[in-house]
Amino acid sequence: MKFSTIIATSVLALGAYASSCHPNYNCCNTCEVLFTDSEGDWGMDFGDWCFINQQKCQLLNGVAANTCKFEALGYKCCSTCGQVFYTDNDGSWGVENGDWCGMPDNCVGSMPALPPVPVIPTVPDTPVAPVVPVTTEVVITTTTTTKRTYPTVPPSFFAGNNIYSNGQYQKEVQSSVGKLSGELQQQASRVVYTPTAVWLAWDGAPREVPSHLGAAGGNTAVFMMYWIPTRDCNSNASQGGASDINAYKGYVDSVANAFRGSPNSKIVVVVEPDTLGNMVTSQENENCRRTAVIHKEALAYCINQFGSINNVQVYLDAGHSQWLTGYEDETAALVKEILDMAPQGKIRGLSTNVSNFQPIDKEYEYQARLYDALENAGVPNMRFIMDTSRNGQDISEAFAQTKTWCNLVGTGFGERPKGNPDPVNMPLLDAYMWLKPPAESDGSSQGMRADPVCARPDSLPGAPEAGSWFHEYFVQLLQNANPKF
Repeated sequence: MKFSTIIATSVLALGAYASSCHPNYNCCNTCEVLFTDSEGDWGMDFGDWCFINQQKCQLLNGVAANTCKFEALGYKCCSTCGQVFYTDNDGSWGVENGDWCGMPDNCVGSMPALPPVPVIPTVPDTPVAPVVPVTTEVVITTTTTTKRTYPTVPPSFFAGNNIYSNGQYQKEVQSSVGKLSGELQQQASRVVYTPTAVWLAWDGAPREVPSHLGAAGGNTAVFMMYWIPTRDCNSNASQGGASDINAYKGYVDSVANAFRGSPNSKIVVVVEPDTLGNMVTSQENENCRRTAVIHKEALAYCINQFGSINNVQVYLDAGHSQWLTGYEDETAALVKEILDMAPQGKIRGLSTNVSNFQPIDKEYEYQARLYDALENAGVPNMRFIMDTSRNGQDISEAFAQTKTWCNLVGTGFGERPKGNPDPVNMPLLDAYMWLKPPAESDGSSQGMRADPVCARPDSLPGAPEAGSWFHEYFVQLLQNANPKF
């Protein structure tokens, strides 16, 4: 069905956002053309009009054979087929004039003599810049170490590194890009399309699931189930959720039906952040103790529904290393109990560090200990995902002293989402993922859901309520990003 120009123009006039594709509208995640006018081709994401990036779509469709695909990614093409310094899923990268450039496809495989030592810029996908040797003699010392091996499991949906970029997060970042200038604005613009999870955290969220799955196409869509009754029982900022267990089950059913309606989609679901941790460590809190039985039933129902769908991989949240270190056995026993209550469902593994700041090495050590505890409890072969949205700076010592989880000062964007980020040293890790959309507020010291933790001196002041965009926090995360954008 085609719209008339008058109708389409009136629709397009609503809810505009600037982007690199159009001064007033977001770039589309897909290349499906729904409308064409004098400006170009239009599509739709999440019920909103978006402008189609023709250059990117031509490259994806193999049309622009004589152009360099890196231009669609925001980088220049190398003028010559020089030394390849880095290779990732986008292709091979060189360096010219101290900046990264993309090697044209016809250069791949050519490795001429090294040019003079360049100034190596920071690459978005790796924390370590490539090192150019400057001597003709190299002494190499090798040390043989024995690394632990684990049973092989089928690949996760992150393995292909094609992860969905949530359009809502794109809009939020764009709102901050327009407030910045210079180099910081350029860096901010590179955050826009970073994949983030979709949070199912309000009563109308199930109705949005089909739109997200349609926009994701063949990319893996990651959802956070966060609607359990008496949610986040040990804090004020994020409390809420379903009114009772029956309402929760109906909510889960609606989401599961949406998943079943997209059998060709690749879907990851993280189940109820913080719930497991609160059941393990917060039972002195009357609110948490009173809801523990309901929470077990809710988690089991959620896993039983989602874990029985073939194109859905489920991860149960397991807190973070500073929270549950020393409680691995208790956590594993609780996971076993919940899984026994969900005979039709299965989980692929567990998520950690959601909305927190713990460094990768400490978090993976916790995951490895949890793997052993789960195996001993009768839950073998688990895998993990790690939230790296805000752990670019190691603030673990400061966090250990104050436990300030709310908009912590000093944090920065961490590693970008990536499947199998280090299969040699971290074979249990399925992915780095931005599960918490970074710069969405953790909570506020003001308003109906004011939380005293958000009023601490090491919590960035001026924050809006949980889930709302916090521009000043975005700027902090961007300035402290490691690796840099």
